[in-house]
Amino acid sequence: MLFAAERLMTSCHLSIDLVIGDVAITQGKSYWACCVDPSSYLVKVGVGLESKLQEWFQVPQDVVSPRYDPDSGHDSGAEDTTVEAPPPYAFLTIGMGKILLSHGSALTSRDPNGCTVPLPPRIGICLDYEQGKVSFYDAVSFRELWECGVDCSGPICPAFCFIGGGALHLQELVANKQERKVTIGGFAKLD
Repeated sequence: MLFAAERLMTSCHLSIDLVIGDVAITQGKSYWACCVDPSSYLVKVGVGLESKLQEWFQVPQDVVSPRYDPDSGHDSGAEDTTVEAPPPYAFLTIGMGKILLSHGSALTSRDPNGCTVPLPPRIGICLDYEQGKVSFYDAVSFRELWECGVDCSGPICPAFCFIGGGALHLQELVANKQERKVTIGGFAKLD
């Protein structure tokens, strides 16, 4: 199911809800944490270019997604370019109490297709805007789960994608322990 979720963004008959953070990051390092309800069907936690997230949010999912960019059909030669730009999004896929770690993760170097690991109680996200990279951590043990590049050519926003419903607690200011609960698709859990 989690491997299919990596491709689910392009063709999906489930409800997809995208929540974009109301604070755009334009410099420095930023860190926040969240707790994903283990009974959530599928949740993607990460960051993206504000302009691309807004564009994706306003256009139907079967036309534009962070995993699919349709060929224009023109023979412009742009498709043959070997320069790889970092993607405008970086999402960690979580579902039913597990995390899918993508290829390139330090923990999945033996498995080219990725692997799953148990969902930690809290996930930390660290964006280094100047370096153009985002890191995902087990925020309890501070063990790095996955790191990847992200396009930081404009403002970057935290983003959460709920596929088929789910819930998470967002810890906005780690030092002040202020939490906000987000519930999508009717899943609610009282603490």
